[in-house]
Amino acid sequence: MNNKTKWMKRKLHTGWTLVIAGILTGIVGIIVELQNTDQPYNYRIIIGLGVLLAGYGIGNLVLHRAALKNDQITGRMTVEDRDERTLLIRARAGNKAYWVSGVLIYIGLMWASFAANGSLPDLSGDVLWFFLTACTLVPFGIYIISIVIDERNL
Repeated sequence: MNNKTKWMKRKLHTGWTLVIAGILTGIVGIIVELQNTDQPYNYRIIIGLGVLLAGYGIGNLVLHRAALKNDQITGRMTVEDRDERTLLIRARAGNKAYWVSGVLIYIGLMWASFAANGSLPDLSGDVLWFFLTACTLVPFGIYIISIVIDERNL
């Protein structure tokens, strides 16, 4: 077994681990939510974490499953994963996503400050949930879009 095959098997093992962890986390979240109906807490976050882990694991499996059967694809994927250009593109995309998340969090902090003195309504309930979701998903979208654009331009 060569280094490329070991690398690919490790990626598949990571994928399966994430899928199993996601399923278990989701099941635990559902059980906790059903057991604690009288609690004022929202246990959707546990279920959401399970979905996130399982989804990332499935994506990892789909990406690397076909490559395990073909040494040429495995070689190409290992080279692409360690390529300096790819690392540069990921770093640039991560930098852009970081700044977008910083701006969103700053907006949220300013909103909370103005809400404390009555200038703006409080961020609470569903509005707070959607704002925090946007603080998570918008930088991720910027990261993906930036990678796609930089792949074409660099």
